[in-house]
Amino acid sequence: MKILVTSKSFGQYNASAVKLLEDHGFEITYSDTANSTAADIRRQVKDFDALVVGNDPVDASVIAAADQLKLIHMHGTGLDAIDVEAATKRKIYVANTPGANKNAVAELTVLLMLALGRQLSVHIELLKAGEWKRRAGHELSNSTVGIIGMGNIGRRVAELLGGFNVSIIAYDPVADTEWAAKYGVNFLHNHDEIFKQADWIVLALPLTDKTKRMVNKRTLSLMKPSAYLVNTARGGLVDEAALCQAIEEKWIAGAAIDTFIDEPPSMDSRIRSSGILMTPHIGATSIETSAMVSQSVAKNIIDILIHNITNSAINAEKINSL
Repeated sequence: MKILVTSKSFGQYNASAVKLLEDHGFEITYSDTANSTAADIRRQVKDFDALVVGNDPVDASVIAAADQLKLIHMHGTGLDAIDVEAATKRKIYVANTPGANKNAVAELTVLLMLALGRQLSVHIELLKAGEWKRRAGHELSNSTVGIIGMGNIGRRVAELLGGFNVSIIAYDPVADTEWAAKYGVNFLHNHDEIFKQADWIVLALPLTDKTKRMVNKRTLSLMKPSAYLVNTARGGLVDEAALCQAIEEKWIAGAAIDTFIDEPPSMDSRIRSSGILMTPHIGATSIETSAMVSQSVAKNIIDILIHNITNSAINAEKINSL
């Protein structure tokens, strides 16, 4: 069977994942384009049994062009770029590696919080320009951190913040009170209260119809003028125009984002000149996480396509009932 790989990180730090697939008879082809568009994938996918993608768009047109496709596997967690419904109708399994990236994303989240508070990027640029100037920043200690979304990543952020002497408030539709008691997390009944009370707001939730643009003019206006926003989850969670306005008009103290609505944002995008601390979607980009994810992807492909073990596919139950 043949696998098309558009993810740039698959196997990059774990050659054994590639060898495992080859030892099971799979033929692996890497995409001939970087940052593949839907058109790029449509052009290449026709004769492949499996597709391994990063954040590349796999829409209904890609799925329609994939005559032999049996499995779409995300090299990571987020599935919002994959049309799962269209894949399910074609009886194509869709799989990911939930939880594998939690430590890398959580560590970046804390890093961005520290960098924001101490104005790290400002000091670096001043020093590069030959200026020896220091600006007083804010410590994490004795502040209130609000985490919206308490899945694998949100929980890991809370665990890492354990040594900073912070108060943690959180919102999630499902509140695990036993876990919260262990880590001193106080669950609130709605996310508006998080926006109102927190000195730091961390987004750690998936992009859905309900969460799309949950950070908007209304919710930003609830925040303290001294508060910061950190988004290492999904770009679509934030109304970027509203966030730019909030930063430019000093509704809030600052923001750091690792994910964007359009990736990369255009060179003339307002967000590039807004003063927001930005990183190019590197949340899961660690050597350790990439190696772990590649191994999981290889194992899942073998399980699904050779052994017909489909529990790793998020749409397996629906497909098996068709």
